[in-house]
Amino acid sequence: MYSLIASDLDGTLLLPDDRIGEFSRSVLNRLVESGRHVVIATGRSQPDVESILRDYALPVHLITSNGARITSACKSLTASEHLPQSVVRTLLDATKADRDLVINAYCDSRWITNADSQLLEDFNHNDDFQPTVLDVEAFPVEAIEKVFFVHRDKDHEALVLLDGQLKALVGSAVHSTFSAPWCLEMMASSVSKGNALKKLAAFLDVPMSQCIAFGDGMNDVEMLTVAGKGLIMGTAHHKVMQALPEHETIGACTEESVARYLSAHLLN
Repeated sequence: MYSLIASDLDGTLLLPDDRIGEFSRSVLNRLVESGRHVVIATGRSQPDVESILRDYALPVHLITSNGARITSACKSLTASEHLPQSVVRTLLDATKADRDLVINAYCDSRWITNADSQLLEDFNHNDDFQPTVLDVEAFPVEAIEKVFFVHRDKDHEALVLLDGQLKALVGSAVHSTFSAPWCLEMMASSVSKGNALKKLAAFLDVPMSQCIAFGDGMNDVEMLTVAGKGLIMGTAHHKVMQALPEHETIGACTEESVARYLSAHLLN
């Protein structure tokens, strides 16, 4: 049976108001009390996630920035992988003149952006994790976990085109994914939620066959593939369904479907 449970946050475990529901909290508590490991695996920055979990005493493992950062619940494992500085500079230089893009970077515990105040109000709902607004020329290039581009018109196909253009410049130095159809993200080449989950499972001495994972985004595909069982949210992007046609689908985050599945299959 499954002893390591990994879940994405947005569109998966979190309710739309950036909160873990009461039923989900009770189920996760029972899982930990039964000796199982719970992993939050997200594209969000670690300080962002920690602020969401601040009032939640459950010991969880964290995979953040799409796998660029791993922190075990006991803090015995802490690992980060950063983009090469030259790659960060190339990505910034290639996109800084594009008015359709909002350019962002996670730099250790900071979120750096060139977004205007109105867009920030629409994009960020966590008052406890606010970005530093800088001109792109002033962005740091050291200790960057990921660079990500938000399209102002939420044009996914424009970002698909941009992905190809940037890959032509930096080649295999990056791994790219989409945390949302309108958000293109670039990390170091070996970074993904799937690789991070494998590292964490090895640290915990849990076989991958005993891992179960939940997700809804294109940045979840690797994790859902390497886990012993991967489940897709019913609200997932169609490209996730196409990539994993044999995977089981469950309900929506608004129904706390992850917790309901875990309660039915792992606790009862």
